[in-house]
Amino acid sequence: MTPQSTSTDSELLLAFQHGDENAFDALFGRYRTRVINIAWRILGDEDTAQDVAQKVFIKVYTAPKACRLDSAFSTWLYSVTTNACLDEIRRRKRSRSVPSQELTERIVDPAVSPQARAESEELAREVKAALASLPENQRIAIVLQRYEGLSYQQIADVMKTSAGAVDSLLFRAKHTLKTRLSLYIENDDRSAVAQIPAR
Repeated sequence: MTPQSTSTDSELLLAFQHGDENAFDALFGRYRTRVINIAWRILGDEDTAQDVAQKVFIKVYTAPKACRLDSAFSTWLYSVTTNACLDEIRRRKRSRSVPSQELTERIVDPAVSPQARAESEELAREVKAALASLPENQRIAIVLQRYEGLSYQQIADVMKTSAGAVDSLLFRAKHTLKTRLSLYIENDDRSAVAQIPAR
């Protein structure tokens, strides 16, 4: 176990700000998958998510002091990531491009029946489409809350708004998703959106 693996984000950030390249590598390893997953769920395209993640970490590498040590590194990183996603959405709107990349192929469990597999794939497609249909701010809020487990206040910090505004965004997003995915909501009332597979 390396010293970097047991260091806090703040300790790693401080070390990197003082020129320790290994500290950046540790932060990159710690957050790369999370950043890609956030971007993938917001943008719905894996290749674009990879590109956005690269831009995010280039910003971290070239401007480490942009993150103040008195705030959580993860909050700042999620904010940079969501802003990069919004920039990509705006770029798409200007170019009128539509993402065509499908969800990445996943390892097939031979124990799963073809019918169950087909139903799972159908659900994943429906959830992806439902997420994509949400306004950008609602989509960001639901991704950060449902998949990253952030609190309302943490989401508010990332989105630079109030916890009350986040509450409103999540209420509207969940209502829309529940309506659109009503056929897929199980009897135990778990939201189908919770079942979308990770990368």
